[in-house]
Amino acid sequence: MNPLDRCTECEEIELARVRDVPPSQTMPVPNAALAGFPEGRDRSGLTRRRLMAAGMAGVAAIYGPKALGWDEVWESVAQATVTPQNCLVVVYLAGGNDGLNTLVPMQSADYGYYASKRPLIHRLRNTPSAGGRVGSVALPGLAGTDLGWASVGVSSTGGGDNGDASFGFDKLYGDGTGGAGSDLAIMPAVDYLPGSLSHFDSSDHWFNGSLGATTTGWLGRWIDRNGSPTNPLQAVSLDTALSKSIRTSVNPVCAIDTLTGLGFSLTSNGGYGTSSYGGVSTPDAGVTSQISALAQTAAGNVQLQRTRAAFAQAAAVYTTGNGLASQALGTGYPANSQLSTKLKQAALLLDAGLGTRIITIHWGAFDTHGNQLEGQDPQLAELSRALGAFKADLATRGIEQNVSTLVFSEFGRRVAENGSGTDHGAGGLMMAMGSQVRGGYAAPFPGCSGAAALDGYGNLMVPTDFRSVYQTVLDEWLGDDPEAIIPGGPYPTLARPDGQPALFH
Repeated sequence: MNPLDRCTECEEIELARVRDVPPSQTMPVPNAALAGFPEGRDRSGLTRRRLMAAGMAGVAAIYGPKALGWDEVWESVAQATVTPQNCLVVVYLAGGNDGLNTLVPMQSADYGYYASKRPLIHRLRNTPSAGGRVGSVALPGLAGTDLGWASVGVSSTGGGDNGDASFGFDKLYGDGTGGAGSDLAIMPAVDYLPGSLSHFDSSDHWFNGSLGATTTGWLGRWIDRNGSPTNPLQAVSLDTALSKSIRTSVNPVCAIDTLTGLGFSLTSNGGYGTSSYGGVSTPDAGVTSQISALAQTAAGNVQLQRTRAAFAQAAAVYTTGNGLASQALGTGYPANSQLSTKLKQAALLLDAGLGTRIITIHWGAFDTHGNQLEGQDPQLAELSRALGAFKADLATRGIEQNVSTLVFSEFGRRVAENGSGTDHGAGGLMMAMGSQVRGGYAAPFPGCSGAAALDGYGNLMVPTDFRSVYQTVLDEWLGDDPEAIIPGGPYPTLARPDGQPALFH
């Protein structure tokens, strides 16, 4: 197993899933749907027989108030508007990512206190990595006086250590002015008050968009107000179960564990190396031509005729499905990465014109009470590269301007280390990415220089409520009344230290 993906079923990810109710039904996701319905989007091209002729790419577990028929689902999906609409991808970093070792304090007093409280795990201040210690790179502009990227999230051309010359937090952040090429907004200390520092409570609050008891997610309520009663692909969790953030009460949504992409191959031994029969070993290879030849050979009896008809059908399905493979998964992502796989699938879904508006991804193992450098640093390198590749993938598909990505964790970590790690703390790092995001310094950093700057438990003060960010996303990006979705509002508007007027263009 890749050590970076060692906790894909960890407790924190499980807490993010809807488990108290099962899916109301399951339904195949045809290759033809992901390819844009090559048989057409009218009713005659949407029958189960036609859609499944090229095979399926995955299975959707549908969560909704009633069972839906094949025809109504795929007619609804096919007729979903192809006019570009704003879409949101939500990436949850499970476990409580340490924002202070992602964005390093740069002011002298803050850095001195931070380094003194983290003798084993602190970063070097605005200097390259050296002596086994990870360095940092000050952010451009105003934010650079307060914060810098830990080098493990910075591209190799930007002076960092993430191993990629093209992608990194630095490439996404750009000059931090919010103009062209400044496509990553940082919000370095976001939380709720009073914080419980419990995975159970915090994850529920973040996914529900409320500190009170709710049965729906904040984005689920948006889908209930703005979505379709028959299109479950309008909001998708790329996971084994539905994310609590898109749990609805009225309209259907779904979870898809995996999408195989388009096209497939027929092999002599199911893809498992060589086959052996009669003492003769045959290398695993495509056998479409052999199957097609057998299908065309005259049959000597009814049973053989049926078998060869099945051969013909298999070859036809392969030929059709393989012809749809132009909608390939993206390239340039980190290899052997479950985050990369999920982001590739998200790009494929968003490009397919299926009416998908929301995609959720749960990933990571950021509950770093011990061995934090060994646990967090590879994940930060992977995240920085994967987000850059995802944005480039969307741009190649011509849809990047319609997709924004929100990245968050349920809380941050305490300023003082506990030895080799950090305990649960307040004020976690949020980020928003996209060319329609006003990149830059989007929410204040409260500082960490001494006990007077921290709460009674040694945690960062919290200047930004997470519901203020949700409120902004709903208002500026998804286009709805936040007070109808987020209880207890309105919340304070984002106070951007860089003086920019909003989070989105």
